[in-house]
Amino acid sequence: MRIQIKVLLSFIIQIILLILSFIILSKQGDTNNQLSFIDISKYGTIISALLWAVNIWVTGSFFSNISFIYLSFVLFQFGIPILYATSSTYTNWYMSLFSESVMRAGAIFTIYSIQMFSLGIIFSRMVYGQNKKLIFSDRLWVQDDEMVQRAGLILFLFSAIIYFPATLYGAFVLHDRFSLPAIGGLAKQLYFPAAFLLLVYTNNKRLRIFIYVMFFAESIAGMMTGGRTEGLLPLMVFVVYFFEYRNVSGKEILLYGEKRIIPSKNPFKIIGILMVLFIILILLVYIAQVRVGDNVSTGKILSQNIYQLFVGELGFNFTTILFVMTDIGNIGFQHGQTYLSDIITLIPNSIEPTGIVSHFQQISGSNWLQETYGNQLGFGLGFSLIGEAYFNFGNYGVIVMFIFGVIVERLQSKKPFDSSKWEKYVALVILLGLLTVPRRDFYQLMKQIEYSVFFVALYLYLFSRLKRLNK
Repeated sequence: MRIQIKVLLSFIIQIILLILSFIILSKQGDTNNQLSFIDISKYGTIISALLWAVNIWVTGSFFSNISFIYLSFVLFQFGIPILYATSSTYTNWYMSLFSESVMRAGAIFTIYSIQMFSLGIIFSRMVYGQNKKLIFSDRLWVQDDEMVQRAGLILFLFSAIIYFPATLYGAFVLHDRFSLPAIGGLAKQLYFPAAFLLLVYTNNKRLRIFIYVMFFAESIAGMMTGGRTEGLLPLMVFVVYFFEYRNVSGKEILLYGEKRIIPSKNPFKIIGILMVLFIILILLVYIAQVRVGDNVSTGKILSQNIYQLFVGELGFNFTTILFVMTDIGNIGFQHGQTYLSDIITLIPNSIEPTGIVSHFQQISGSNWLQETYGNQLGFGLGFSLIGEAYFNFGNYGVIVMFIFGVIVERLQSKKPFDSSKWEKYVALVILLGLLTVPRRDFYQLMKQIEYSVFFVALYLYLFSRLKRLNK
């Protein structure tokens, strides 16, 4: 089957599922009150699984970037309803904070958002295709492997010298997370991107092993501070790099008049990915329990319901949409203000003396949620893409999820064997942001792109100019 037909069929399937959802979940344009929260959760779980299967079918891989991002999106946004739908023994104390009507409305809005997100992915693939170059990939300064490797090594050493000792201090002295001043924050933001830049560009085995050691050391130390985002997610992206981007091998064929490489299938690669993902799962559960003060051991973890612990830990961010729906009558819809705030606050406070950036930081959705509910509960609540969309536009926020799906596909759909080294780097560092952004606000993705793509590109450009002047 030609890929265009497959994508078209996938688009039609998703439109049918969207219409089906409207028929089942709505009654005369309003929520169907005959359905309980459990009923809606079961329906949403089935729809989410079907859409995951569709995305796997279209991308041709269970382990594709799109598949990982979609799964992350669903687990973070809909994890708690999935557990209520699939486990009769599961209960969550935090759900007692909300009324049944709010839980139903939140679950329905989330289902529509998941469907629109997936529809955006398929729509983008159908309209734009896959043979597209990523930003800056045609610039000569990203095609000079030797120059990029040298510049990347300097950038990594700069980040490691500042950030790695700080992480060790947080892990072994503070036993807690920490914040860094301006230069330290820059080093933190660039540590893993610089590592991926070197891993993609270098052929030096000793350098690659050095980066491996530093990568894992930083990830483990980051986890010991309680930072799941800082520790676990880079490891997940490393798994994708190691098995999908490190050594792309296959046979060359002629497809639609163009030479293409079809990667060879290796069963050991799949086994390796599954083993590493299982280890990451155990680590996530361990860190989550240590974070709340529980005494845990490997035996204790394995004796518990790992499925409930894992999905429940990821899916806590479903509460964001419930908190927003509960309080939206008091604060009113923001009509895009938080997205404007996300863009403006990319400007560092240190270079903006007027106080405008500080003002916009205060109107972000995550700041509102923490001040309203997080301080009472005694821990950070994070935020979510779906919660932010509703916070701004109400039910029309599902359109934002469609746009987000288009953006994700545009940035992540290109196959590793079709990508240049720079395109591989961009895909990996943006994947790092996309895996965590469902449990954050849009600002976190913008920040990841700002530093990992634009700042690094500017740095490489200036480095290439300096190299040319020194000749």
